[in-house]
Amino acid sequence: MSTFQLIVISIFVSFIIIGVGTFALFGGAFGGGGVGTVTIWGTEPQGTMEFVLETMHGSDKSFENVHYIEQDPAAYEGMLLNAMASGSAPDLFMVTQEQLGGFSDKVVTIPYGTVSQSEFVSSYIDEGQLFLTPQGSLALPFSVDPMVMYWNRDFFASAGVAQAPQYWNDFLTLAPKMYSANASQNITRTAVALGSWSNILHAKEILSALFMQAGEFITKKNTQGAIVPVFGQSGTGGNSPAESALRFYTEFSNPGRSNYSWNRALPRSDQAFVGGQLGVYFGFASEYASLAARNPNLRFGVAVMPQLQGSGGRLTYGVLTGLSIPKAAKNIQGAALIAQKLTGVQAATLLAQQTNLPSVRRDVSLDTTASTVADIFVQSALMSYGWIDPGHVATDKVFLDMIESVVSGRGDPATAVSEASQEFVRLIPVTY
Repeated sequence: MSTFQLIVISIFVSFIIIGVGTFALFGGAFGGGGVGTVTIWGTEPQGTMEFVLETMHGSDKSFENVHYIEQDPAAYEGMLLNAMASGSAPDLFMVTQEQLGGFSDKVVTIPYGTVSQSEFVSSYIDEGQLFLTPQGSLALPFSVDPMVMYWNRDFFASAGVAQAPQYWNDFLTLAPKMYSANASQNITRTAVALGSWSNILHAKEILSALFMQAGEFITKKNTQGAIVPVFGQSGTGGNSPAESALRFYTEFSNPGRSNYSWNRALPRSDQAFVGGQLGVYFGFASEYASLAARNPNLRFGVAVMPQLQGSGGRLTYGVLTGLSIPKAAKNIQGAALIAQKLTGVQAATLLAQQTNLPSVRRDVSLDTTASTVADIFVQSALMSYGWIDPGHVATDKVFLDMIESVVSGRGDPATAVSEASQEFVRLIPVTY
């Protein structure tokens, strides 16, 4: 045979091998085969998952041997890596877009022959596309926890302000109205916690939202599906969106500015809000019940995260959780079937009802007519987005250094963004 014929035959053989491999992994599960025992690990409360699994089992016997084990969030990633290395991995595990970077080479890609790209995109919120690759999905979206704005109604009323701010620039005029200090010039009441790192809960997520609203993403996928750093590559000559966002964020910790609102001597932002010292707290939808329980006398509302005035679309940061199948799983076929069912309409509806949080699915209809809070959560879920984190411990330090560089006067926003951009390039190798 000619060289050309050999090449063509080799290509067809490769396609056959890939097809047989894919069918071996997924064909049985979706072709009516048995499910078997499926063990799921995650950080969702045990009671929540048992309710969903038991309810699903009532109408679907394939859930008979599906078991969930709640893990400690602080030790979760380490336990997963150890389990995968020792051959004791679960069949399914929950993973967020913030954790996926450390597991992307350790999970089975669910091919588009199992869940088509068009079905995926039409079923899940836009942030779900962070899980997609050219070959399929690294995880099926299970839940989303969007960042929202909590605001103290009494605090706003006493300052003569009727509504929560819609735009970031509103804080420039709001901050002086709500600022109070004692004789020693220590802040006693303030509008917003922006400007530092150590005592602002979710500082990284807040700043990420600002960056993304300005069109400055941290990472993205190239045409091959690999994660590549893009931070700090938009705009030049001091007009970079990242520089503008960082400058805005850090100005609130500058005593020389009229919008000075925050310093390191204050309590952590959530504690200051619960204590009635802070007008606005940026937190996640999942924190609502906890905030209410910590101070039953606190009258607070919920609003969509502030946006950049004049920008085209609306966006907030969201923690997206998906179900992934580890390559070391003992029951890949069963895991694939259960993952699809747990991310379907029925299970997603049960999860939303149990947690009082929005669904990650577009086709789950929740009645929010009697709850402003639920309506805000649903709106925020639909506008949620994030970025694939190559390693949250390392990138936490990048954000910390970026903020501290400007606040301490060691560098200006342009220098801080440039240094952060170089760090992201170092953290994400070309072969990632």
